[in-house]
Amino acid sequence: MFFCTAYFVSLSQDKTLSLDEYLGIVQQYHPIAKQAFLFNDKAKLNQRMALGGFDPKLSAEKERKIFDGTTYYNYFTPEIKLPLWYGIDLKGSYTEYEGSFVSPENKVPKTGLSYLGLNVPVGRGLFIDDRRAALKQARIYQSVARNEQQIMLNDLFLDATQSYTNWLNAYQNTKVYTNAVRLAQIRFDGTKQLFTNGDKPAIDTLEALILLQTRQFKLNEYQQQLNNSKNALSAFLWLDNNQAIDPEKLQINPDSLVFENPAPAQLLQTLPATIAQQNPEVQAYIFKLQELDIERRLKLEEIKPTLNFNLGILNAGRDGFQNFNTPYVNNNQKFGFSFSMPLTFTKQRAAYSLSKLKIQDATFILNDKQNQIANKWRNYLNDYYTFTNQIALFEQTQANNKALLNGEETKFRFGDSSLFLINSREQKVLETQEKINELKAKRLKTIQVLKYLSNSF
Repeated sequence: MFFCTAYFVSLSQDKTLSLDEYLGIVQQYHPIAKQAFLFNDKAKLNQRMALGGFDPKLSAEKERKIFDGTTYYNYFTPEIKLPLWYGIDLKGSYTEYEGSFVSPENKVPKTGLSYLGLNVPVGRGLFIDDRRAALKQARIYQSVARNEQQIMLNDLFLDATQSYTNWLNAYQNTKVYTNAVRLAQIRFDGTKQLFTNGDKPAIDTLEALILLQTRQFKLNEYQQQLNNSKNALSAFLWLDNNQAIDPEKLQINPDSLVFENPAPAQLLQTLPATIAQQNPEVQAYIFKLQELDIERRLKLEEIKPTLNFNLGILNAGRDGFQNFNTPYVNNNQKFGFSFSMPLTFTKQRAAYSLSKLKIQDATFILNDKQNQIANKWRNYLNDYYTFTNQIALFEQTQANNKALLNGEETKFRFGDSSLFLINSREQKVLETQEKINELKAKRLKTIQVLKYLSNSF
């Protein structure tokens, strides 16, 4: 969305700010919205950290001993290790070892000895290990980050639309009473002129004045609400340099048609069970369960003995990729294994059981959250239909009130009514219009909550 500061400030005339334009500006410029988009960067960095568990590692060991002019030993062993999937490590090394007192098993050819081999776990770490678990959790975190971002944006949009609705309601009522004050002023001026001409008693002038003052007081109340709601609205409007908008310079009006728009049919037809699945707060617990399941699998893997096999091929010199044939490998190889296990696995079994309890706990919370969201959806859906029916009823009442007012004004022109009756009829029109505006505001807020629950802002 193209945004320019001049859209809001220093305008010669007011402009209409629609709800969609307003939310677009909030999403693009509000600091909370910008903060929400940082979750994407966090997710990428988190995954990069997890991928670091598969980074190749280079190490080297060097030691020399000389005593009384005699070189006892002098060795240098660089090694590179490449972690692979399934817990396998590919290793390559080169060893130079010389000296007068070198143990026979450490002696190598004069050109050195290269080694290329694998470290393969067949016990603990075969199906999952820390580095694979970290990578799986990092992938889940990408979904978590997008979900957290959506939760922050939804909360922001809900607060923003509530402010917009309050602003629109105050704006509509201000228009109603601006016109009411104008009519009361005309009647007061006319009544005063009739009194001056001797056609009306002073009591009629006093009654017209009281009506004018009452409506002026009501107008002042709505003007105060309009100013306050406009200030609240400005808290969601920011410039592109992270500078808040000055509400005193805002030259905008709300879009009155928003009050007339019903909720989208697709939104109203959504089933509570669907809402209970796609709501971001529910999704947060689903992702939590996925993370806990990885933790459970990791704890289960620890209830296994550690059994690692090391096997590789030896070659004289620095080239470890030569002589890959069966006769050579049978006569130039290095093989070994390591084995360890606790006798009871007490700690590991307890950790595994605890991980299952965590999953049960999160599942209970998920089920409760789904039920809460579904019930909220049903309640707000009922509210929406109730407000819609009440609006239709009050609009019919308003049409009748206006008909009565028109009839009373006709009778007044023929001298069969009084200013008091006209004012009473007109007051009913004003009160009914206030109620209609209130109901439309409640309905609009309900629509926004339905969008919030269904994640459809």
